Amino acid sequence: MLLEVRDVTTAYQGLVAISNISLDVAEGEIVAVAGANGAGKSTLLKTIAGSERARSGTVRFDGSQIEGEPGHRITAAGIAYVPENRRLFPRLAVRDNLRLGSYLFRGKADREEPLERVFGLFPRLKERLPQRAETLSGGEQQMLAIARALMTRPRLLMLDEPSQGIAPKLVDEIFDAVVSIRQSGTTVLIVEQRLSECLAISDRGYVLQTGRIVIQGSAQEILDHTDVRKAYLGV
Repeated sequence: MLLEVRDVTTAYQGLVAISNISLDVAEGEIVAVAGANGAGKSTLLKTIAGSERARSGTVRFDGSQIEGEPGHRITAAGIAYVPENRRLFPRLAVRDNLRLGSYLFRGKADREEPLERVFGLFPRLKERLPQRAETLSGGEQQMLAIARALMTRPRLLMLDEPSQGIAPKLVDEIFDAVVSIRQSGTTVLIVEQRLSECLAISDRGYVLQTGRIVIQGSAQEILDHTDVRKAYLGV
């Protein structure tokens, strides 16, 4: 397994947000995490990324224990995290946002090479290079956030609600890009509100409820689960 989370409990603002969570992500997979608002999905990703500290449990990446490490070391180890709020530098140009991703973690020779990959995924970013990030549409900002994460050449990309706040016509582009990212060799762990669309591109999934995993299995098994269909698909 590329990522192994074992019995992790994390508190957020003094309250337990996830409790005894265990999950695996194998290299080359797309794994989805679903759940209602407040179920602990974002806290799970933040704990893996190092921006929240687990009270207990272990997180291993490629065989090495990473829980408790600062976020920049976890990123340098090969995990890129795109948070729900994207955290772009709004007054900087698209070009500068992209380059910041590579300058933080890579040598000079590697700074330009990942650009061709992200332009292949998101051609419109190449057209927007001189524009400030704050002038982009919501969908374009999400593309930029994903592209900047890919500039670190991660082995694992974690996405928190990538379709949120995006015009419907661009949602398909985001999901198509996730599939292409996996095909190019990057593993993906994704939290997403559009459950059916997300599971359609995923290998496996987990469903959280009040900070605990209540359902896990293949993407099809989760789609076919009666409780999931009632709670998330309305059927």
